[in-house]
Parts: sequence; structure tokens; C-alpha cells
Amino acid sequence: MDGRAGSRRGAPVTATSPVVLVAGGSSGIGAGVVRRLHGDGYRVLATYHRHPERAEALVQALDPDGRRLAFVPSDLADPAGPGALVDEAVERFGRLDGVVHCAATIDTTPLDELTSEAFERVLRTNVTAAFLLLRAAATRTTMSSAVVISSIAATYTGPDSAAYEASKAALSMLTRSLADHYAPRVRINAIAPGAVETERSLAAEGFPRAMLQRRIPLGRLAEPADIAATAAFLLSPDSAYLTGQAITVDGGLSLKLT
Repeated sequence: MDGRAGSRRGAPVTATSPVVLVAGGSSGIGAGVVRRLHGDGYRVLATYHRHPERAEALVQALDPDGRRLAFVPSDLADPAGPGALVDEAVERFGRLDGVVHCAATIDTTPLDELTSEAFERVLRTNVTAAFLLLRAAATRTTMSSAVVISSIAATYTGPDSAAYEASKAALSMLTRSLADHYAPRVRINAIAPGAVETERSLAAEGFPRAMLQRRIPLGRLAEPADIAATAAFLLSPDSAYLTGQAITVDGGLSLKLT
């Protein structure tokens, strides 16, 4: 394998179509990735944690017969979870060609009140799970490309986000370490989104949407589809010479941050 395996938009779907595992695929960016990859002809195994109804709605909307899309429950904070997911993908579809790690949690407890247990829980879900998942996929399968969702929070700070920011910074460096270790057989890259319109941001009381729109040079928040398009590119043969990179997809927001 040389890191080139992937599907192209509109490619016919066959029993040998590439298979991608999407961790955290039932909502937000993850759901956008599932939609895009399914549309591109991939076979997809995705995970959900707390909202089976969202997973079922996606299956019914995209692939009601379940031939190319399936969801399984998973708690990625459980150390046994990532390896079991890799085994499930291979058992269900016979192979695994790519991974997109979208699963994440955030804790906005004020810094002086944040417990070590809460801090470690964020790291387990956002970093340790990604490490275990990508290592299992790289060593047990013929996976040739993986994408992890980081954040511009890896570089820029905000209020009451210490655990999240630390986890995303760690994830960006983990991407580089894994990319170096598993090259040339596996390419591993990260995406660093800025502000994204997701169920979480839409429901958040006091979310500064108007202020962010004024600061973002392109004049809008990202849609999950914007991030998904970058993930699809990084999985595809079109990015065959990219590895160990963190691609910022923020509409220019980081140009305005110091």
C-alpha cells in the first residue's frame, strides 16, 4: 500500500469499494463526513455514543438497506473500544482502507474548578482514543490513509477550554508522530476547523455567532460539509503526497487571532 487508496466522487460502488471507519459519526462534523463519504461511494462504518436516533436517521436517509452504511455504539473512552471497532469494520466489510476520527468531548468548567478527573476524561476521548484507534487500524489492517479532527484551539486559547485546547494540541502532535512512524504505508493528517455550525453550537446559549461572522474573513461559520470535503480530499488519491499535516479550515478566522 502506498497511501493512495480511496474513492472518487461518483465512482461506482462495488464489493471492493473502499471502507472507512468514522469515529463519532452521528452528529456535527462526523455526520457531515458520513454524508460526504457515502456520497463518494465509500462503504462506511460509523460510531455513535449517546444518540442512536441520530444514527438511525442518517442510515434511513442515506442507505436504508444498510448495505454501505452501518452505525455501531461505542464508548471511545473505554480502552478496549478502538480495537474492537477496527475488528468490527473488517468483520462487517472485509477490509478497512481509512479512518476519520471525529469523536470529541469538551468541558467548559471554569479552570479553577476543573477537576483532574474531568481533565483526564477529555484527554481520553480526544487523544488516547485516537491513538489507540489509529494504531490498531495501522497494524491490523491495510489502511492507507487516516484523518483526525483537531481544531484551531490547538493554537489559540479561549475561556474555560483548557482541557479541550490541550487535547487538540496533543492531537496535532500525535498526527505528526504517527505519520512519521507509519510512513510510507499509511498517510495520517489532521484538520483544524475554526467555528462550525453544529447541533452543539446552535443549541449553546450565548454562542457568539454574530461576532464570529464579523471576524471571519469569508463572512460565515463553516458547515460540516466544508470540513467533510477536506476529509474526503485527504482520504483520496489526490492527496497522495500529503502526510503529517494539520490543514486549517476556518474561513480565515485564525488570521484575526493573536
